[in-house]
Amino acid sequence: MKRLLIIAYYYPPLGMGGVKEPLPYVKYMGKYGWRPEVLTVKPTLYYAHDFELERDFARKAPIHRAGSLDPARLLWLLGVRRARFGGGGFRHGGVLSRIQHAFLKPDPKVLSIPFFYRLGRRLGTLGRYDALLVITPPFSHLRLADRLARSLHVPWVAYLADRWVGGWVAKTTGFSARPVALRGERRAMKRARAVLCASPIETEDLRRRYPGAAGKVLWAPLSYDPEPDIVLGPARRDPKRFLVSMIGTHRDDEGLPAVCRALARIAGENPSREIVLRHVGTSVGKPFLEVAGENGAGGFTSALGQVPYRESLRQQRLADVLLLTVADDNPHGLPGRTSDYVGADRPILLVSGNLAARRTLERFELGVAFDNHAEEGIHRALKDALAGRGPLSRPIPGEARRFFAAPTRAGQLAEVLAFWGDHRAR
Repeated sequence: MKRLLIIAYYYPPLGMGGVKEPLPYVKYMGKYGWRPEVLTVKPTLYYAHDFELERDFARKAPIHRAGSLDPARLLWLLGVRRARFGGGGFRHGGVLSRIQHAFLKPDPKVLSIPFFYRLGRRLGTLGRYDALLVITPPFSHLRLADRLARSLHVPWVAYLADRWVGGWVAKTTGFSARPVALRGERRAMKRARAVLCASPIETEDLRRRYPGAAGKVLWAPLSYDPEPDIVLGPARRDPKRFLVSMIGTHRDDEGLPAVCRALARIAGENPSREIVLRHVGTSVGKPFLEVAGENGAGGFTSALGQVPYRESLRQQRLADVLLLTVADDNPHGLPGRTSDYVGADRPILLVSGNLAARRTLERFELGVAFDNHAEEGIHRALKDALAGRGPLSRPIPGEARRFFAAPTRAGQLAEVLAFWGDHRAR
């Protein structure tokens, strides 16, 4: 069996949506003749942890942990165990986040590279790897993957969960940030054997910007894990209740107010039916419950807070409609929760101008999309769903469930590695 080394800084027990990116490659590459191993960071300061997911992943792949001198790791070593979630913390857009990115290029995790490189080299001497996959962000690890792959004499593949140049995770405007990002992106496009992009828009943009390397850029959206379907079993939704749920991080610049007002109208029009709006996750900025209260939905809104990954999957399956919103400063990234929504087999109400999400909904007939202030359209769509008609009353098409399933994504990577293996052999 061939061996695949996966570099993933964000990995369980770190929690939240970003740690799902390695899932298909950790859990399902074995189906295609590859034995995955993971190179990640030692315990570090983060917003949430999911030890259940860590145990699940550990059954499938050995984990090797490297040190780092990035601020989050140093704070952990100093005894800080809980990161502040919001504008003042390390999270994107916060004061501390901006300070870090101002001084550390291309991102603060560049201070982990010597530790990852040294451990990766040692692992490579103990037993030869056949390929390397790097999950980004952090984008500094693209340089790490290139150096390590060359030292181990193996091909490498990059997975871009977010856009780098012009993206929202690492700000690349300014005197030094943009040139550093452009050089790093060009290097990755030249030297990686393939570049897998979570967003269809980023896939198109990279192909357009680098026409000579267009053939190596592939769309590979985040995927859902079909295994919990067996464990969780079928969802038992309450026929007397109409439940609209949003799973994941909510930011107060997203399209929640129009949804709240539309649901408040529906609740007034249907006094015999229980209307429920539920949030499972965290809020950045104004809390979800506060936004709901300001827009007439406070009386039927609940917030469960951060829950383990598997419980979030259960909550998705209980919903009649799943609400998908996207921050205004992320116009082209496909939200990671989209794939889990598909796995839950519940129709999606997208309230955002996000082009990647809109195209995905349209291509796979996953639900309906509206702009942030389209209250009338949202009201009609939800009212139809309550009556059992319209696109928000239909299950997810089988094509979409197959496309977004984790084994499909693992198979895609296996095909890429097989192609380059055959090409090198010739």
